[in-house]
Amino acid sequence: MRKIIFTILLLPIAGWLSGQELLTLRKAVSTGLENNFGISIAENSVQIARQNATPGNAGMLPTLEVNAGYLYGYSDARVNVVTGSELDDPSANSHLATAGIGLTWTLFDGLKMFITYDKLKSLEAISELSSKITVENTVAKIMGSYYEIVRQVRVTAIYTEQVSISRFRLELAKMRFETGTGSELEYLKAKVELNADIAALSDQQTHYKNSKITLNDLLSRDVNTLFEVKDTILLSKVLQYDSLRVSMKKANRHILMAVAQKRVAGMELQTARANQWPTLDLYAGYDYYRLETQANFIQYNRHVGPSVGLSLSMKLFDGMNLHRQVKNAAISFQTGELEIKQIENRLEAFLARIYNEYRTQLEMITFEQENLLLAMKNMDIARESYAIGVISSLQLREVQEDLLYANTRLVTAEFKAKLTETELLLLCGELVR
Repeated sequence: MRKIIFTILLLPIAGWLSGQELLTLRKAVSTGLENNFGISIAENSVQIARQNATPGNAGMLPTLEVNAGYLYGYSDARVNVVTGSELDDPSANSHLATAGIGLTWTLFDGLKMFITYDKLKSLEAISELSSKITVENTVAKIMGSYYEIVRQVRVTAIYTEQVSISRFRLELAKMRFETGTGSELEYLKAKVELNADIAALSDQQTHYKNSKITLNDLLSRDVNTLFEVKDTILLSKVLQYDSLRVSMKKANRHILMAVAQKRVAGMELQTARANQWPTLDLYAGYDYYRLETQANFIQYNRHVGPSVGLSLSMKLFDGMNLHRQVKNAAISFQTGELEIKQIENRLEAFLARIYNEYRTQLEMITFEQENLLLAMKNMDIARESYAIGVISSLQLREVQEDLLYANTRLVTAEFKAKLTETELLLLCGELVR
């Protein structure tokens, strides 16, 4: 289970940054698959289901038992028989020794043992599907957490740039105030807004640190482990709705699990019907019996030898319980069919909603990239204009805020596009294979 190929957009980066580990997405997912507690628990469940799916657990194999015993008795024995003989011994003792080996084998039970074996194999498959769902969800969470850090890195850089612009504005406002060409109000306002930008940067740095703690927790390692990530969010080629829909119907784990559960319900129905048939058991054994007693006219009795026999049993009437079980199993099987349709309908709706959001975010990226270029150009013009006194401090601040919003909107659009892309791959069973 750990050795898994995942079809995700990986960052092909390796190395070190600022003396800290450069954590790539590939390494983050690999570490999560190795260490995540939820995956380990799911794998343990798979092992249990696999060990349960055996012919012996299904009742297809015979049972062989060995037994032995010894009994010593002491009693006051009085025996009268019709012939007139009498036995009266107040201190009679007896010794009984037994030993044997016995085999019991069900030869026929309405094919229930074979149905049970198939059901155990299906339950093993369901357990594996459940484990894969856990792996998929864990990978999706790790990817989301990883790209959240990337987003926080870029937003932190944006706020750092805002502080830099505000320092430039403050220096010019201070110089103008000191030389008498500017007002104290403009100088103080520039100082207040610089402090606000520094506070916003400090708050953003906290978000960045906390996002790294969240990822460390998902990777089940020391939450204070230091690492860095690249500040790039890469999208795969544009996903197509029709191909995603086809893949979802074929490979979505929740649909596959519902189908497997319906199969188990069908086997439960077969089992209920098999209970209406007779059961034929074979018994075979080899026994040793020895009795020495003073409390009987037969003071010594011993026999050794094999035995074999058949037993046939069948319930003729059990209060209509078998009939009830068959009807309930048939209803459960029908419920399984309805659950498959319900899951398919819900996933169809979810796919459509997520895909619409995905396409919207792709369009937003194109739009916001253009906006950012314009905002950056405006910022360059505004800095030069403010330096020569063509525009006011307030106008510079407005352009500065436009740049901030354009930057953050682009980062948000790229982040949301990546999240929806991941969600689509998860829905279609293509995130983890």
